[in-house]
Amino acid sequence: MASTRPAWYRRDNLFEAIDGQATEYISYGCIGLAMLEWKSEKGSAEKIQIEVYDMGSPLGAFGAYSRAHVGEQQFADIGEEAAVAEDAVEFARNRFYVRMMGPVGSSETLRSVARSIVAKIAPGPKPEEITASLPRKGRIARSERWIPEAAFGMDFLRSVFVARYRLGSETGDLYLASFSDTAEAQSGFEKFRQAIRSRSPQDARSRYPGFSNKDEWMGHIGVFQVGRCIAVVVGYGDPDAADGLLAEIGKELPITSGTQ
Repeated sequence: MASTRPAWYRRDNLFEAIDGQATEYISYGCIGLAMLEWKSEKGSAEKIQIEVYDMGSPLGAFGAYSRAHVGEQQFADIGEEAAVAEDAVEFARNRFYVRMMGPVGSSETLRSVARSIVAKIAPGPKPEEITASLPRKGRIARSERWIPEAAFGMDFLRSVFVARYRLGSETGDLYLASFSDTAEAQSGFEKFRQAIRSRSPQDARSRYPGFSNKDEWMGHIGVFQVGRCIAVVVGYGDPDAADGLLAEIGKELPITSGTQ
């Protein structure tokens, strides 16, 4: 298999390679990018573009990978996991996020090249280790994501883990932000309440401090403080089911006073 020499990019010129996306990748921790083109054989018209992002950490690599796919995609056992399509393969391995694109119908070639790349990168933590703070019960496989900053447009909601859950007969998304202690979490909780004050949030029916409102696009949103975490549950309608999900968070966390 023939390949071109890689083109190297750093933070200061990343926009030259991925203009319009550089800022987002940098927010996930990207410190460099190598881009190259491979051909299946000399003279072949089948070309594969390979992008290898150094995200600075396994968490950053997982975040970049998780933002780029949804749980309904196909997946393959390449490294820890790879999202695959007829013309693309992408995966995270240790601190690297790798994206590969080829012509429609090149899936097998893409997978073969992906396996060769995986073999050259030392394994890092598995996705289930990275997302260990999320409750497992009811979690829909491969729905996990990580948002590095400003979830819901709130500057204080940083390093937020997200996953989709089955809540009784419904499904909902959990956004989970951890803070250093309960006082910091409570401060963030009150900032969130103030930020949406114009939407007239109502006190939530829960054993945890919380409020809720209905968003035009996201549907029902409940915001809760669970110990040193802020949990935002989106898209559910059954308060009891949501409370069960919050209880799963609270099993390993101190419950704030006045929540019982």
